[in-house]
Amino acid sequence: MKTAAPLRILQTVLPVPGHLNPTFALATTLRERGHEVAFYSGTGAAPAIERLGFQCFTFAPDMDAIVTRNVLPSGGSSAAARVSTDRKGFFRVGALNAALREWLLETVPQQVSDLDRIVSTFRPDVLVGDLTLMAPILLRERFPMPVAVFSVLAACSVPGPDAPPWGRGLPPPRTPWTRAQAWVERRVIDWLLADFRESASELRRRYGLPPLDGILADQYGRVPLFMVTSVPELDYDRRDLPPSVHYVGACVWDGNAAPAPLTWLDGLSRDLPLVHVTEGTIHTRDPLVLRAAAAGLANLPMHVVMTTGKHRRPDELMLGPIAPNIRIEQFVPHHQLFARTDAVVTTGGAGTFTTALLAGVPVVVVPTGWDLPENAQRAVEAGVGLRLDPRHCTPGRLRAAVEELLSVPSYRARAREIGAALKAAGGQEKAASLIETLVGKATPAMQAV
Repeated sequence: MKTAAPLRILQTVLPVPGHLNPTFALATTLRERGHEVAFYSGTGAAPAIERLGFQCFTFAPDMDAIVTRNVLPSGGSSAAARVSTDRKGFFRVGALNAALREWLLETVPQQVSDLDRIVSTFRPDVLVGDLTLMAPILLRERFPMPVAVFSVLAACSVPGPDAPPWGRGLPPPRTPWTRAQAWVERRVIDWLLADFRESASELRRRYGLPPLDGILADQYGRVPLFMVTSVPELDYDRRDLPPSVHYVGACVWDGNAAPAPLTWLDGLSRDLPLVHVTEGTIHTRDPLVLRAAAAGLANLPMHVVMTTGKHRRPDELMLGPIAPNIRIEQFVPHHQLFARTDAVVTTGGAGTFTTALLAGVPVVVVPTGWDLPENAQRAVEAGVGLRLDPRHCTPGRLRAAVEELLSVPSYRARAREIGAALKAAGGQEKAASLIETLVGKATPAMQAV
């Protein structure tokens, strides 16, 4: 349902490519449907946002520094680099608290101050929030307009009995025994993170709201609209989610400008398979995947295209001798590369993971932390790829995983099925329609500023 009148929509977004690009896809679609869209993001993202013709309200300097320090590669020891998970143990809870408290909770008062100022001038009809910028989610009752969440993750982070506790990438609990295990693990994690939860409750009390009822992640399911850029087939076919959760499929942004032709790509023989190896756009750890691929895939009957990310130069990474069948670039547009690609090796970032499947390409996922183990396990459960523990990512094991993907047709067939589902879900058009419907259902009091 399209609303009768144009809307003013404020989108909050973390200033990293994996969050910005899907949000750009949504924002441009909303604008094409006649709505006015503005952004709230970091100063580093402002030039890209403004080049697209959108107004950008930037984080206050103190908050910008916190986000840069904890998220971006240029920040040095990012939260993503400090927090890791182990499939055989619980979260490193001390590191988790230290890494996330400053980023997710201590920035909330500054977000509130910024957003109050923006609301008074831009006067949005709806606030569409990034799930990592917690103020509109944690304090949703105090905002004078409906709040929606646009989650760019490949898996739904709203907890429920059909999914295991978030973080370690455990298989879904489908038997009485595994459901009991998941229940116990949730209780243990809740106990270990009690201090984090109490800090979130204290923030709510500061703004005149009651303390949390449940864990912090429960708040995601309590916003009136939670959009997931994935499909149930890739997310354990969950049936335990509240009606506010909607899978919208892939929201892909490939830019407005026509890409420069990749003449070297056209020159590669089509008689050999092409394998793409990437560690994503903000990977700051030891390049273990690239190094294992450089050795393990060398001189095999395949083309290998490796990308380091724009924040790292290939000559800095000490990848060892590079065989003639391997090409290293900082960046290659996926929408150009994946049409020719037969397998992708990735750390599991949602952007690469989803775009590969959208193109029908199976994946080897070497999850190095954050939400990546969740994506890796979903690849296994959906039959679209393999999971390789980063502690065991040797050249031999990586080579064996790639060769299995290339030799077993079911991986490619299933990846194409999931890709078709990601397209059929509607993407940014579906998300835009849901936002319009949300505001159409809102009461006049909710729409008033």
